[in-house]
Amino acid sequence: MRMIPLMFTLALASTAFAQGETRDPTRPPTDAEIAAWFGNGSGEEQRAPFRLQSILLAPERRIAIIDGQRLREGERLGDAEIRVIEPGRVVLVRAGETIELNIDTHLTNDNDGF
Repeated sequence: MRMIPLMFTLALASTAFAQGETRDPTRPPTDAEIAAWFGNGSGEEQRAPFRLQSILLAPERRIAIIDGQRLREGERLGDAEIRVIEPGRVVLVRAGETIELNIDTHLTNDNDGF
């Protein structure tokens, strides 16, 4: 009776091995597998959106933290140039396209009792 489950398991394993489906689960995915996973498999290169994380303003400098990188006005992030750093927003230009990044905050200057 114990032989039937064992034979069934061996039959399934040999079928998967014969079809070449013995992929190493510890192997990193290929670029094609990553693109397919994220739905970018159309062949066109997709650009990831920028993530504005913080803005630091001082009289002598303006710094934006975008995708973990500290940047000043005029510096580049990949193929985009940082044009303006203002309270709550950063403006970038990439290939002639203007991109505005905003920080959403729930803080206000109004004293509304909260």
